[in-house]
Amino acid sequence: MKRNGGDVRADRVTDAASRAARSARTVEEFFEKVKRATRPALRFDICAGVTVDPQTLMNTGGDYRDALPPSMMPRMLDIEYREGDANDLSDLATRTTPVGLLSRETGGCLERSPRYRDIMRPLGFRDELRVLLRDRHGVWGALIMGRAQDAPPFAPSDLAVAASLAQPLGSVLRRLHLTRLAEAGASAAAPGLVLLDEEYRVVHRTPTADMWFDGLGQPADAAAPFADERLPPAVYAVAAAVQASDAPGTHTSWMHSRTHGRVRLNAWCLGRSDTTGARTAVVVEQAGSGEHFGLIAAAYGLTPRERDVTGLVLRGHSTADIARRAGLSPHTVQDHLKSVFDKTGLHSRRELVAGVFARHYL
Repeated sequence: MKRNGGDVRADRVTDAASRAARSARTVEEFFEKVKRATRPALRFDICAGVTVDPQTLMNTGGDYRDALPPSMMPRMLDIEYREGDANDLSDLATRTTPVGLLSRETGGCLERSPRYRDIMRPLGFRDELRVLLRDRHGVWGALIMGRAQDAPPFAPSDLAVAASLAQPLGSVLRRLHLTRLAEAGASAAAPGLVLLDEEYRVVHRTPTADMWFDGLGQPADAAAPFADERLPPAVYAVAAAVQASDAPGTHTSWMHSRTHGRVRLNAWCLGRSDTTGARTAVVVEQAGSGEHFGLIAAAYGLTPRERDVTGLVLRGHSTADIARRAGLSPHTVQDHLKSVFDKTGLHSRRELVAGVFARHYL
């Protein structure tokens, strides 16, 4: 059957982007190479490469060198995780094809979008195209692209190209999540504290907070009025999430630092009684080794039951113990373990503990 031009174009761009992505050794290099491979076809003027927690879709970092000015980042993430808008990540995650164009999602009335009103229009951008980088195991990141007012609009063929990128790039990004967990080192730094006002401006930060942010490589923004107080996007994201109307008052997320590995972010809503003007407190500290398990299990595509069985194996329980604790037969436990071995490329309990999970988890 003869393929139409749009299919051929999408295949060509996807092949080039996939080859570039597979050659990357870090998440930062992944986004740099993917943007270079896709820019000629998608012709974006700005592009953010975002990493997310596959379980919560919280921002955990990424590459923002070609994205919005850092001064706009607090408001962007406030809309994403507190206020809500069309074309947000949680909405895209529910779709069969995880691609969204802001103008289409607003029915052609972009003024309905706070992201357009407060960020895109003032900066001179006409539209936003998003694609989640997702494989069958979960969502691992996103590409968020924008075109300037004087550029042509995104066409249906552009959306088809973006859709073709979701699965192959999602699979590569998932593997890079595992790679950087294996390479991360522990940090002896004391926890840091950042206090933010209702506009996400820094009211107070301890010296140790800056130590945790070291190695994140955030771009400078000399035009920003608080340039010396710029924070990683993941910090703004968790601070916005805890201020959402349905939030319980605390929220925990994480980010990745090349210097410190996986870093836990604990946010609290302070209300309006604090005399410093602070509305949100964020504590930054080393993530516990056990906190890696959910991400590792997701990256290997383990089912909930396989995660339970694997967790009990890592704690030293026998097949009989696992069967009793999980309410399964010993035969079913062995079936789950066989599936875990197949997915991780291992062959025994000893390898499971001493191999992949020892590097990532113990």
